[in-house]
Amino acid sequence: MSFNQTLQTSEIQAIPAPFPNTKGTVTLKILNADQPLGPALALLRMEPESEIARHLQERTTETLYVLEGDFINEGISYPAGTELNVKPLIAHGPHTTKNGCSVLVMFSYPSVLDDFKLA
Repeated sequence: MSFNQTLQTSEIQAIPAPFPNTKGTVTLKILNADQPLGPALALLRMEPESEIARHLQERTTETLYVLEGDFINEGISYPAGTELNVKPLIAHGPHTTKNGCSVLVMFSYPSVLDDFKLA
């Protein structure tokens, strides 16, 4: 089988999440930002007591898959194995965590970070 891209997440540098009004330590590892290879994909890590402010994407569909920890959206805790799907123009969040979490986040195109707006 032939692949166009193969990544080891341990080799990707985490960057501070570029979302406005973020509290605590929230990082992203960008796994795919090449549109011909599929949706934008990032590994989101939230340290305990972190928060991403309530927000929306104007054109982008967001899918979140909780890998580990407790991901809390709008006060409801979602355990590992939960998938959440958010259509464009739907405000969601704040995203928080008590004990920390890792979430795989997939964004449809057009754009990943340019489409993030505080709600």
